[in-house]
Amino acid sequence: MLPDRLYHFTKKLAARIRRHFELISAIGRKPEILRHWLLNAHKAQIFSVTVLILIPFIILPLLNYLLAAIFSPVTNEALFGLIITEDKNPYIDIAQSITLWLVWIFASLYCLDLLLHYIPNTLEHAKRMVQDNIAEADRLLPMNPTESILLYNTARNWSIRPEDNSTLDTKLQYANVVVYNSHQKTLVQPAETLVLTNPVTEPDDTLIAGRYQVKQLIGSGAMGNVYLGEDTLLKREIALKQLSPNLLQDAHIIARFRQEALALARLSHPNIVQVYDFIEDSHFLWIVMELVTGGELEDKLKTSEPLETGYAIRLTLQMADALGYAHKQGVIHRDFKPANVLITDGDDIKITDFGIAKLAQSNILTQLNTVMGTPSHMSPEQANGQDTDQRTDIYALGVVLYQMLSAQLPFKGDSKAIIAQHLTKPAPSLCETNENIPPELDDIVQTMLEKEPDKRFQSMDELTLQLSKLAV
Repeated sequence: MLPDRLYHFTKKLAARIRRHFELISAIGRKPEILRHWLLNAHKAQIFSVTVLILIPFIILPLLNYLLAAIFSPVTNEALFGLIITEDKNPYIDIAQSITLWLVWIFASLYCLDLLLHYIPNTLEHAKRMVQDNIAEADRLLPMNPTESILLYNTARNWSIRPEDNSTLDTKLQYANVVVYNSHQKTLVQPAETLVLTNPVTEPDDTLIAGRYQVKQLIGSGAMGNVYLGEDTLLKREIALKQLSPNLLQDAHIIARFRQEALALARLSHPNIVQVYDFIEDSHFLWIVMELVTGGELEDKLKTSEPLETGYAIRLTLQMADALGYAHKQGVIHRDFKPANVLITDGDDIKITDFGIAKLAQSNILTQLNTVMGTPSHMSPEQANGQDTDQRTDIYALGVVLYQMLSAQLPFKGDSKAIIAQHLTKPAPSLCETNENIPPELDDIVQTMLEKEPDKRFQSMDELTLQLSKLAV
């Protein structure tokens, strides 16, 4: 009778241990649940701290004292009892070692048992989190599928039941379909949704337009991401610019972008990044461009030392020539800055992102009085929301030249302060910051940075004519 009871007890204990091990293993794969379990096991926390204090400093010394009393030293007599010696009991070391292990094993098992008592509460909390997130996601799905996807993913972080995971997988697939259909109908797609439904952050086997292979992300900005890619047809590396979904305001913007892309593709200049192709797919707009591997001019300007004057003039002449060429083709940059100036391996420049800022300045943005451009390089007319022309690029080029010659921007502060200075404050003299700057060069930069467009150089040709006189 007793062996049967012992067998059933052992079987139940093994099943319980196996069940707890499976739960701990499942919880360990879910950081949110694991954190909640450990942080809310208050009794286990208190017991653990108590054990760490009491065992080494009180319990073990006390037990060692008791063991020393139990296992008293061995007395030896010699010369008929005239000489009495005491030797250490040979069993005391074994007893102390066994006691030490038993104390720590008992304490650890008891602490684990306390932790296990909190598993049901943790699982109940996780179950409520899953149910609440699913319910809220289901409610928001018709109105905001993007938020629903985030909530479904949160529910996945709290779910350990296979049936819940299967349900969530189905709901996520459906939510992605809703997002995709919404994008197809309205061409309005938040960036977060696109990242969730069609991320392009790692190389995959999908070819864009059946031709272009995405390899890796090499840059990102307000206008979109840039990826290293390969033209599998011509067997050459290219840059793939993925335009931000925030630019996709409506069908009118798409049409304007298509026209602009065609104009950009016609630009052929040694100092302008060549545009090879323009692609529309179900989620993004892509521009296929020439790959430039030498970095950005912005990287050269991060040091505290100005560029050598002759070198700065040479780069400026190349930029002016490229911008002037684009202006004659009817293309204004409108967001010219060092980050849009790439450096080739031969230390020449190539300008990119022509016309992108114009695309972003849709009717919707204009109605909201949103100023497009980068505040540090923004012309006064841009800051005022007025019409812009080639003289806007001349002003921005003046800021870039000022940076190269002085290792600092002409105006500093937060965005509002910088814009206010563009509108009202003249740029500090370069001769005051760098005594090696010729006064004639300072005069050229000051003319480029005039507040009123009519007082600046009226074309890049005029600027080039004056600047080339100082070229060494």
